[in-house]
Amino acid sequence: MKRIALALVSIFIFLGAFAQDYSFMTELPDDFSFLDTVPQKQKFFNEHLLGVQYSVDICNVRSSPSVKQSSILTYKNLSVLYTFYHVLWDKMANFGLQTGVKYGSEGYASEYYPTYGEICTYAEIPLVSQFHLNFSRFRFLINVGGYWGYRLTTDKEGGFDQYDQRYKYGILAGGGFAMVFYPIEIHLEGNYKFSLASMYHTNKYSDLYWMYTYPSNIMISAGVFFHLEKKRK
Repeated sequence: MKRIALALVSIFIFLGAFAQDYSFMTELPDDFSFLDTVPQKQKFFNEHLLGVQYSVDICNVRSSPSVKQSSILTYKNLSVLYTFYHVLWDKMANFGLQTGVKYGSEGYASEYYPTYGEICTYAEIPLVSQFHLNFSRFRFLINVGGYWGYRLTTDKEGGFDQYDQRYKYGILAGGGFAMVFYPIEIHLEGNYKFSLASMYHTNKYSDLYWMYTYPSNIMISAGVFFHLEKKRK
């Protein structure tokens, strides 16, 4: 009888434990849930720049056979350029693309002038990948790309003839640095440009002795660029 009573008491205690009110206990708060709703501060931004650039060019040609060519300086070189600095994979803000329109002049001199030697004006479209490294208010710039253009005029007597190659294209590379005073940037650069198209058809002067004449320019330039986007804090 005593064992039965003890068993019944144990059962009542067990059932009472399940009947306890635990309403005062709540789930622990998720301390990290706010991360899904609070926007994180963006570290890098795309940048859009529009500017003008002026250059003094040291111009020459690589000619085979040689015509004892020599370099000349040209001062009529002006570009209107658009630059897009973009963020790669939201992690690297060091890449850019630059294009625009350039009006310039190039040519060469020779002791055989006027038979060999002339100055041409041209219109040109560059397409350049501009890598940049930013620190404080400065950028280091590295340029690699190409260009396509068309020769407009020549100072040669009689103008262009059927043996002149008026279309031009080639490669360019160089570098420089920029000073940033938002919304303005001042760029100082030095670039080398080499044409992959000869100035003349190979048989311009002779069907027996072909001549190849490829222009090359060293360009020392300064430019002013304006940011098209609003300043971000």
